[in-house]
Amino acid sequence: MDTIHINFFGIACRVIKGKFNERTWEKFKTGANKIGINLEEVIFEKYFFETLKIPKLNTWSDLGNQLNSYGLMDCYQSSIEIRINNRQKRKLFLADISNEQLLFPLYETSISVIDISAFKAGSLIAIEKEIGTIASYKFETDNFSLNQLQFTLQSIIIHKNLKIQLLAKLAYKGVELISKKQDTLVKERFVLM
Repeated sequence: MDTIHINFFGIACRVIKGKFNERTWEKFKTGANKIGINLEEVIFEKYFFETLKIPKLNTWSDLGNQLNSYGLMDCYQSSIEIRINNRQKRKLFLADISNEQLLFPLYETSISVIDISAFKAGSLIAIEKEIGTIASYKFETDNFSLNQLQFTLQSIIIHKNLKIQLLAKLAYKGVELISKKQDTLVKERFVLM
């Protein structure tokens, strides 16, 4: 029985989109005014949600009532390391997995396109980028085959000039793998309203 470790390194991104009624939106504005910071900057602060006292909203990630997506970003710093019995066997990049520039696909990949560019009053999009070990998976199998890995990519259209591609899920032989650990630092945060 072989022990398989699959690690995602590089930059991750969390994209959330929320749509709120006028009453909740007014609470957001009032809470930001009490603190004395504009709403775009205070969204990521925990004490902001403590002042709001809205039961279902405890952190900024709870704002994603229309979309809450997280994954490894498609960029030059992001890679996937596959280790079998603690020996590195393969290093992959998202460009290899997305199969966009290949005549024949190398890996089993599914891509979903999510368009959140339609923006209405009372909506916000919050984006947080992190760097480090994004996810670490561990499982055991008799004969590991790279062909049995299934990658799920999400192509999120935020604006006509801003599109983010994420590796959101990983499965082996049809069973979705659950990350065992994560070790990241926040690199960038911003809100679109």
